Amino acid sequence: MLKGSGVLLTALNQDGKLITLVQSFKRKELIERLRSDVYFCPVCQEPLILKAGNIRVPHFSHKRNAACTILETEPESPQHLKGKKYLFDFFFKQGLNVSLEHYLPDIKQRPDLFVQTPSHSFAIEYQCSPIARSILEKRTEGYKRSGIIPIWIIGGKPYQKYQKGLFTLTDFHWSMIRYKEEIGQYLFSFDSESLRFFLLSNITPISLRQVSSSLLSTSYSTATLPFRFPQGDNRINVPLWQQSKRRWLQNKVLYGNLVDDSFLKSIYSSGHNPYLLPPICGLPVPFMECFYSHPIEWQFFIYQECFSKLQVGKRISVKYIIQKVQSLIKSGFISPRYFPLAHKLTWKNAVEHYCNVLTEWEYFKKIGEDLFEMVKEIKIPSSTEEATKWEEEIFRKLENGNTRNGSKIDDYCFFFGSLAGFSKIK
Repeated sequence: MLKGSGVLLTALNQDGKLITLVQSFKRKELIERLRSDVYFCPVCQEPLILKAGNIRVPHFSHKRNAACTILETEPESPQHLKGKKYLFDFFFKQGLNVSLEHYLPDIKQRPDLFVQTPSHSFAIEYQCSPIARSILEKRTEGYKRSGIIPIWIIGGKPYQKYQKGLFTLTDFHWSMIRYKEEIGQYLFSFDSESLRFFLLSNITPISLRQVSSSLLSTSYSTATLPFRFPQGDNRINVPLWQQSKRRWLQNKVLYGNLVDDSFLKSIYSSGHNPYLLPPICGLPVPFMECFYSHPIEWQFFIYQECFSKLQVGKRISVKYIIQKVQSLIKSGFISPRYFPLAHKLTWKNAVEHYCNVLTEWEYFKKIGEDLFEMVKEIKIPSSTEEATKWEEEIFRKLENGNTRNGSKIDDYCFFFGSLAGFSKIK
């Protein structure tokens, strides 16, 4: 890592001209410039050092003990510097008005790239290392207040590892999630090593860290705007989900702590058997990733608080259920997940979709905008054989109804949204 040095790819020379290190400079030429030219920081105007060794990416660096707002940002890695360079070249070749490390004095922020079109300004952040959600939120809101559209791109691949059809995401990846209705939750990245753009779309959690998803990619050398990604598959892998659900429950029972685990404590204190829960507990529903808690957990708590004593013919509102879930969250029984770049993704969406699923399976009948009537009793299996049979029936219904078609996404730019009416600056 290039720590504490205020690393830059842009600087002002002694004539006040902005110099960037993304053009095809040869290292010999850079060394000659190092000997003859003087460079200054575009932000603080302090002298900079031009570093052009044989290993690291050529860059400008602040001198020791410099006082500059740039020094307050996180350290930059060679991967980050290379990625910024390639992304600048890509946008420049697309005919866009792009600048590197453009400083915004009103909000004291310096995006990696700044793109201007006739109607909008975009701040592009190339994020290679984990960043706290609070910082992600602060920077994003800073751009929005200035009328600038923020775009965050993951540096590297949009997952930690891939194995047996599943992708493993870190909490950092989850914090970078964005949402588009046609392709659901997605992650967009650029890998400066393989020189490819990646789209991980239709992300469906299988466990706390593993997801099933569609991975698409396109080469940096042949990509154009808008990207032409082939259509992905956004169906839930029902057998995989079912297998993972059973494994999660087994591990919870075998290794869970009865003292600290509120789920297990509630299960046993209410007289339930964790292997004989109502079949409506543990269903994969849209937006379930808005909870850190497994669907078995938060759906059991909803059942316990809202449905267990509700009789056929009685009514219940989604508003009431949401209030109950809010109380469970405040008490620490359920843990919600927050998405700084996708405010539309909230745990309330998951609860609403859960109610809709129960309506589709005729446990409830919708009789108003927010009101449901119970029309079928939610039964508890009396044996593991019966539990397995009911679960199979429910998941068979789920698989048969799992026919959502993927939408065409080849007219959508994952940097700038819809390109309809989008004109490049020549």
